[in-house]
Formats: sequence, structure tokens, C-alpha cells
Amino acid sequence: MMENPKLERKIVLNGKFEDVISIDEHYFLVSKKHRVAVLPYTIDTRGLLDKVGVVKDYNYIFEDYDYTLINGFISQDDGTNLVAANRVLFEVLGLNITDADDWMYLGGLYNTLTSDSPTDLYCVDLTDKQISEKEEVEQNINKKKFKMIDSSFVITSDDTLLLASYMRLFNYFYVNSLDKTYKE
Repeated sequence: MMENPKLERKIVLNGKFEDVISIDEHYFLVSKKHRVAVLPYTIDTRGLLDKVGVVKDYNYIFEDYDYTLINGFISQDDGTNLVAANRVLFEVLGLNITDADDWMYLGGLYNTLTSDSPTDLYCVDLTDKQISEKEEVEQNINKKKFKMIDSSFVITSDDTLLLASYMRLFNYFYVNSLDKTYKE
């Protein structure tokens, strides 16, 4: 059996939220803080996923806007990751969803195999909640624009975290619909 050689790990750039490291002539981003992401959704009168909430955020690589999940860093002031998820939701929407029944943990996902910490994914049911969409285009590229989009549009996204969180949420509704069918 071949042994794994000890790889030299060198910090190339030290940032506030992440470091760039070099391992065997490859560069990796290593987060210093854990992240949380939130997928708001609504259900229709048949109990099916209707719309999901996304932010239109600036992509600095392509110099254009892309849809992605509401996300942010977990701070030391957040008592739990769920509190962080609610805070991040509030920062974008101004909604404080305190009823735990409206929230569901979708799990933690690594956006790359080189990441040292997962992004904790949560979804929140905004059915029957007053939602203000902020889609006006501003000169400030740091301002996130929120929009509820038809759930069928999600599959056109290239954002892996958005796709993965949607698939986990979709699976929850699918399994529950099967349970109801077999119980009847």
C-alpha cells in the first residue's frame, strides 16, 4: 500500500475571511469563518413548491450579476447557526421569522473538496408572508437584490449551492407526497 507523502502547505495570501494557500503548486481558498445560506420558498394551494427566493449578486469574475442563495458568515454573536440564518434573511428581506416550524435544516455542503468547512443550508417557508422584492438596479454592486422566482427556473442556474439546496428541499416535498399517497 502506497503512503501519502506529506504535502507542503504554504499561505500565499492572508485575508480577513479566507486565506489562499498553495499545496503542490495548486492554489486553494480556505475559509476562516463558517457560512450559512438560506433558501426561502413558498408553496402553492396543492402543497407543491411554487417560488424560491434568490439574490442577484455581483460576480466579480464575469463582471455580471448572477442568482444565488442568500448567504453570509456566522458571527460570534449568533447563538446558533439557525439564528445566523435568520439574521442573514433579515439583512436582505427585513423579515424576522422566529417560528421554528417555518425553518428546515437542509444539511451542510462543501462547495469544493478543498474546503475545510461546509456551508450550512437552511430553507424557510415564506408562504403567506409579506415579501418585498428589491430588484432595482443600483450603482452599488455590494447591494443584494432579492427576488422570488418560479421554482422551475432554478434548474437553469449554474450555482451549485442553489441547485443542491433546491434538490434537497424538493426531495423533502417529494418524500412527503409519497408518504401521504401510501397512507391514503
